[in-house]
Amino acid sequence: MVDFLDNVCIDSMSVRINRRVLDKCSTNLQVLEKTIDKAKEQDTKKLKEEYYRLVEGLKDATVARETDIVLANPILPDEILQEAIPGSIRNAEHFVFFLKKLVEYLKMRLRVQHVVQESPAGFLKDIYGKICIDRKPLRFCAERLSCLIKTLEIPDISDLSPLVLMSHFATLISTYTKGFTVIIEPFDEKSPTVSNPILHLACLDSSIAIKPVFDRFQTVVITSGTLSPLDMYPKILDFHPTLMSSFTMTLARQCLLPMIVSKGNDQVAISSKYETREDIAVIRNYGSLLIEMASIVPDGMVCFFTSYLYMDNVVASWYDQGIIDQLLKYKLLFIETQDSAETSLALFSYIKACENGRGAVLLSVARGKVSEGVDFDHHLGRAVLMFGIPYVYTQSKILRARLEYLRDQFQIKENDFLTFDAMRHAAQCVGRVIRGKTDYGIMVFADKRFSRTEKKGKLPKWIQEHLRGSFCNLSVEEATQIAKKWLKQMAQPFSRDDQLGVSLLTLEQLQNEDFQKKIFSRAQQL
Repeated sequence: MVDFLDNVCIDSMSVRINRRVLDKCSTNLQVLEKTIDKAKEQDTKKLKEEYYRLVEGLKDATVARETDIVLANPILPDEILQEAIPGSIRNAEHFVFFLKKLVEYLKMRLRVQHVVQESPAGFLKDIYGKICIDRKPLRFCAERLSCLIKTLEIPDISDLSPLVLMSHFATLISTYTKGFTVIIEPFDEKSPTVSNPILHLACLDSSIAIKPVFDRFQTVVITSGTLSPLDMYPKILDFHPTLMSSFTMTLARQCLLPMIVSKGNDQVAISSKYETREDIAVIRNYGSLLIEMASIVPDGMVCFFTSYLYMDNVVASWYDQGIIDQLLKYKLLFIETQDSAETSLALFSYIKACENGRGAVLLSVARGKVSEGVDFDHHLGRAVLMFGIPYVYTQSKILRARLEYLRDQFQIKENDFLTFDAMRHAAQCVGRVIRGKTDYGIMVFADKRFSRTEKKGKLPKWIQEHLRGSFCNLSVEEATQIAKKWLKQMAQPFSRDDQLGVSLLTLEQLQNEDFQKKIFSRAQQL
């Protein structure tokens, strides 16, 4: 997604390996050995031809680069394409033996009792010292495996995906000494009590993956409805934009209502910040806001929490306070979980409840499946509530390393990036509710911190222009009354003819010279 282009770039260049992956790699290597033996018995010419091709160099990879195929996976820098694959791994059997040594080394590195972090240079020094594997053959590991798979004509390469993953790890760590870090953790962050060692090769610089795109094409357009604030993207992607502009939406009616609810009816400030997360009054006020909105909003409502843990704690407290029972008088309740099958079922049931007129509330999590891939257009989402500001978990070793890299390389302050990341996630969550010019919906930012200028100013322009000053510091009751009045306006008849000349243009209008001048003049003002 363009909104999170930097994260997509980083994920495409990062590798995560655990013991299970390495065990599958060992199985893959056994299959490769048998396939090679079979090929030697039936057609030795094929393997010899492959060997001579490798001596000549990576001509296929060079052609792939020139025809844009390789842009999908920017693993091979230009300088590698000019070289021939090292003699030590040209022979198929020698290459399999090389991979076996690498697998055993990685298994050994996973035997850790505490977190280990080191640079790619430190990792390469260690691997050379322990098993005498040099940097150069590692750099060609991914391309050599790809050549071997093609030569052996293996029909389903998905079975070899663990081995392919490990070959990408070898190529990346030996190619890029800057912008990467190696972190070995004795357990997964989601289950810190269970021993499950994981080796992360974490890319810290999103510009590495996007650079081939900028180099290859003369013009690159990056656009999105929630691409805000704009000035951060040129920094983290390391490019100089020729033109940078933010546009508003042309609407025939005020079809979105953004509000910042900063306190309950008891005047207690509401916020998801760490100090108030266990505050019963704050949790009660969040529940009161949900009930009041559910009582007036038709059809579907979607609520987003900052994390699964926070959502679980709040929902448990709501059960104790009787808030869930009150909510069920108005709408059915469905909850997103970390299990994808359960979430799909909850989403299906939520849509069904909205379709048959019963109405429903879906409790979800920012950065979860619902926030990033589901549209709640028309009756599926007449209101969205953002409970708190979705800051990322800052104790993650990978995140700490990235923040340090951004500070040192791009002079981006830690708090600036964290706020930028949180606000774009918040914008994406509330943006689920407006999916067209005939749609309408309420956006509730339920946290007093949203009313601060440095937070509010990072929302997309099309939200900011509807966020009046009188909508920025509301109590639950005030927000309810504003929403009730606004919903009555949205319930009035609204046809296609009402949009003509404003948010919709006829063919005659587009061809009219005076109208074209008007549009051009408006575009220049923006």
